[in-house]
Amino acid sequence: MIDLSTATATDALAALARGDVTSVGLLTAQLERVERFNPVLNAVVALDVDRAMADARTADETRRQGRLTGPLHGLPMTIKDIFATRGLVTTSGHAPLAGYTPEADAPAVAALRSAGAIVFGKTNLPEFGGDIQSYNDIHGLCRNPWNPERTAGGSSGGSGAALASGMTLLELGSDIGGSIRVPCHYNGVFGHKPTWNAVDRFGEGPRPPVWAHALMDLVVAGPMGRSVADIRLGLDVLTALTTGGIPGARLPPASPRAHSARGLRVAIHVENPAAPTSAACKAAVRTVGARLAAAGAIVSEPGLPGPDLGEQNGLYRELLSAAMSPDYAASHQDWKAADERRHRLRADYSRFFQDHDVLLAPIAPTPAFPHLTEGAMGGRKLNVDGVEVAYLRHLVWAGLATLPGLPATAVPVALSDEGLPIGLQVIGPLWGDMTTLAAAGLIETLNGGFRPPPGY
Repeated sequence: MIDLSTATATDALAALARGDVTSVGLLTAQLERVERFNPVLNAVVALDVDRAMADARTADETRRQGRLTGPLHGLPMTIKDIFATRGLVTTSGHAPLAGYTPEADAPAVAALRSAGAIVFGKTNLPEFGGDIQSYNDIHGLCRNPWNPERTAGGSSGGSGAALASGMTLLELGSDIGGSIRVPCHYNGVFGHKPTWNAVDRFGEGPRPPVWAHALMDLVVAGPMGRSVADIRLGLDVLTALTTGGIPGARLPPASPRAHSARGLRVAIHVENPAAPTSAACKAAVRTVGARLAAAGAIVSEPGLPGPDLGEQNGLYRELLSAAMSPDYAASHQDWKAADERRHRLRADYSRFFQDHDVLLAPIAPTPAFPHLTEGAMGGRKLNVDGVEVAYLRHLVWAGLATLPGLPATAVPVALSDEGLPIGLQVIGPLWGDMTTLAAAGLIETLNGGFRPPPGY
């Protein structure tokens, strides 16, 4: 048996291949951790034990026969409860959907199952993914395994907490306001926000009787795990049949420079008046930059491309409102003008990445903060090194990559003085997903990989 306190998904797959553990044994061990840890964390909100156990027995039998379904053969995993799962309740945290059980999988879920994954449960989130914390009227509050009095983040907070606590080893999350990256930062795990539309996200937030077919702006689906290898494997599976809506298309390979720190051109951005950020989060990014420089990288702190970050965030918030708010009242011409500004910024980033391979930045203003769920989001305050700032300033670092649709890989890199995880995001050029993953792997090697929360 493998140690689920520290094992990665790729560790588990290797152990399955060697015969050190069976899928049934692995699933049983993960369910035991759910039973042990979930009453406090409330990260896993639905289970499909009977079907998952039957699938695990089938996976073990076909493995004995030498027939593997795909690269995730026999790996038990969970899915954020915003993606449709055939025969398993999918609520999106929305009370009227508390009993909704889809008849089909979202394509991303189907891709994972087709690769051999065994879906055994769903994980907590805010209603329709609309907060940076995870709580809803159906399932309640998700807690952080590093400190249950702190948020697990959102909107893939249940995903992050379940990964950190070893209840699952691979997750499917989504991200529009940092919803993959923020829970990774708060829980000390890895995640990847793909280039916009790289991964098919049909069936996300499904409502009967007919799921929405039009592409939603800004939001993406992507993998979360305990290592860069985990999320690279997850992304490979999610883009195996189609990338960017093009059947058979694949993501471009990583830049050759991204395979070694020597010569890697790394830009860092941590100081910006639009983004109040704790000294600990800024120091974590700069420490990684220093380690990369010591290993031969060319590290600099240039300004950001395009207009200042405050203006970028204003544009991001406008397009975010258009994508998510039922009260968005601007005209189509107004939206087209905003979209033109976004495309000009995308061109600015294209030129920026001619001189830099990746951009390192914070993910959030602080490590995980105390639960803050009362009142409207617009009235809440965050404490950043003793200074109160608006809750929604949390979206500034998230919007950095989301607005232009760029890929961003979340990597845990440090612990705060309070013993809470701190991560950073590795941002790359449009369709440069493999470059950000490769650079993230270098950081993982230099900095050390996943570490479990105490007691887990």
